[in-house]
Amino acid sequence: MTASLKRIGALIVKELHQVVRDPGNVGIAVILPAVLLLLFGYGMSMDIKNVRIAYLAVPASSQSTDLETRLTLSRYFQTTRVFSTREAEEKLRTHEADAFIALQSNAPDTLHNGTTKVQIVVNGVNANQATLIRNYLQAVVGSWASSLGGRTAPVLDMQTRTRFNEANDSHYYLVPGVIVTIMTMIGALLTSLVMAREYERGTLESLFVTPVGSGEILAAKAATNFLLGMVSLAISMLFAAFVFGIPIRGSLTLLLAVSALFLIVALGLGLVISTATKNQFLACQFAIMGTFMPALMLSGFLYDILNMPPAVRAITYLIPARYYVTLLQTLFLAGDIPSVIIPCCITLGVFAVVLMGIARMKAPKSLE
Repeated sequence: MTASLKRIGALIVKELHQVVRDPGNVGIAVILPAVLLLLFGYGMSMDIKNVRIAYLAVPASSQSTDLETRLTLSRYFQTTRVFSTREAEEKLRTHEADAFIALQSNAPDTLHNGTTKVQIVVNGVNANQATLIRNYLQAVVGSWASSLGGRTAPVLDMQTRTRFNEANDSHYYLVPGVIVTIMTMIGALLTSLVMAREYERGTLESLFVTPVGSGEILAAKAATNFLLGMVSLAISMLFAAFVFGIPIRGSLTLLLAVSALFLIVALGLGLVISTATKNQFLACQFAIMGTFMPALMLSGFLYDILNMPPAVRAITYLIPARYYVTLLQTLFLAGDIPSVIIPCCITLGVFAVVLMGIARMKAPKSLE
């Protein structure tokens, strides 16, 4: 055992020297997390802002001006006054406006004593965006109607609250998912190339003539990429906390532990791919199709799993990233919830044992 640990330690030193000599690995581990977080965090936002609104009030009144002022002062809207329904429709058709509000009343200065009609028309090309815009506008109009009093005042005083994301900021949802994607790429993509690179460069032959075993080679390569993955995790956590201001309501120690567990799963999957393909190009393609794309599309990061067809939903249970997404979203935003954390950790543990076992069985014992 002592001799084996010494050999593994020597191999880890060799792998670290290789990492330092290869700037690509350092770039993937250090620069890629920052780039992805900035791109997804700032470039891909599910919040709707700067919605272009065409506002029509017939006839104009102090109350209709109040509604226009509410829309204008909101950071979500850019309001433009129009003077006919035809003009508003034309702005929708030419994409100069995302929605228009038509306000009509038979009592210009006393809307609450007359009959008021409010029409909201939204450009529905993007269905999800149209739903959000309609909800925003309904909230503004509802607040305005409540301030009028009289017959237009609502009978019920409804109050809503948002838990775990009080600011309704999509960064709270996106950044944990991006961390899952980063950890998947670092663990699986980099690791899938290591053994294939040894095959292509012919360096395995020199290793096989030494007392080093194939399992020790895999352990050293996995340990090196594990360190790179934890460095990427640290960078991602710093960006999440200090750039995007996302709270960590759960235990930081537990968050690091579950991240390390998922990284072991990703490393195991990368080693399986690497030992099976023996070619860097094929290993890269398999890693992207088998790890990165499922983590992006089927983990619940971008698309709600409950909205998927039953057959696709069943496949998601075989995607380790699904459980890691749940763990990160829970630990970041909700806190330490054992009923969620324990089952996900057990599942990831099973994945880790199975994948590492398969990698060990498929470990090369010769160049054949």
